[in-house]
Amino acid sequence: MKKRRERDGDASGDRGGDVSTSTRTSDDVGARWKARDGDTRKSNGEMKRRGSSSKAAKRAKVLAHLSVKTSGRVTPALKGGLAFGDVDEADHCETPFRAYRDVEPFLFAIAKALKREKKDLRIYDPYYCEGSMVEHLRALGFESVYNRNEDFYEKVATKTTPDFDVLVTNPPYSGDHFKRILTFCRDSNKPWLLLLPNFVCRKSYYEECVGERAKPLFLIPDSTKPYRYWAPGRNEDGVRAKGTTPFETFWYIEFSGTLDPEAQRAWWLKKYKAHSTCDIPALDEALPQQQRLQKRPNPAVRAAMRAEGKVIDRPLGRGIYFDPDKAKKQQKKERF
Repeated sequence: MKKRRERDGDASGDRGGDVSTSTRTSDDVGARWKARDGDTRKSNGEMKRRGSSSKAAKRAKVLAHLSVKTSGRVTPALKGGLAFGDVDEADHCETPFRAYRDVEPFLFAIAKALKREKKDLRIYDPYYCEGSMVEHLRALGFESVYNRNEDFYEKVATKTTPDFDVLVTNPPYSGDHFKRILTFCRDSNKPWLLLLPNFVCRKSYYEECVGERAKPLFLIPDSTKPYRYWAPGRNEDGVRAKGTTPFETFWYIEFSGTLDPEAQRAWWLKKYKAHSTCDIPALDEALPQQQRLQKRPNPAVRAAMRAEGKVIDRPLGRGIYFDPDKAKKQQKKERF
């Protein structure tokens, strides 16, 4: 009997041991769950930090072009000999780097739509001045740029223009160059970005030249900070380059079916508007620049109209020439 009780006691002790072991296991499980919960929170925090870091990295990548600067002076002090002779002397001006930096997002979007790397996007500028645009675009990551000292119109006549993905240029302002380049762009059926004066889209030939299907966006810089162009050797001694702002200009951007203009405008407003001094009006907005140029009647006609009691309407839209002082006054007026 004694041996049996000992066995029972041992068994009871074993069960008691089992119970205590079970209790310790439960405590351990709870501790492990707490530790796991802590690890999960830590992991979630780490993921959030990584996510925010990833977003910041993406944002930095998207806005990287804004911090790019050209190395050294790429606009020469002296004018070189030009093969393209059908222009006025005043037409020879180099486009500033800032203007190309403003359209970098759209060139990048076109490259993505065409499934090309930035460096492989074939950019064509048919009007050669001194070649600084090649350096400007290369600084932004676009390495395949064609801008050579050759007669563009001769190339068109002989059908020897280079293959390209997008045309980017600031054409000569004299003569009928606006009509000719717009017509070439329309017939090429390729995306194009033209840096033109504000009055071009008000001309009677504009709609016919761009075509019925074209829906160009207008990337308009701040009126108090217009693009300043550089004219090589534009002074008496012909030694020093000189800055000039002859007109209020902005980018005319046509995707020619490669991208949807409304979607691109929405994308730009979301990603870049806060970091840009430019603006893009909606396609259906009536821009002052789009209003057709209206000539004011001559003094004799105005006198006759006044005698008949007729109202003499002032011409609509902004002036052709840009007046920085007037722009500053207008901006101050709009603030108050």
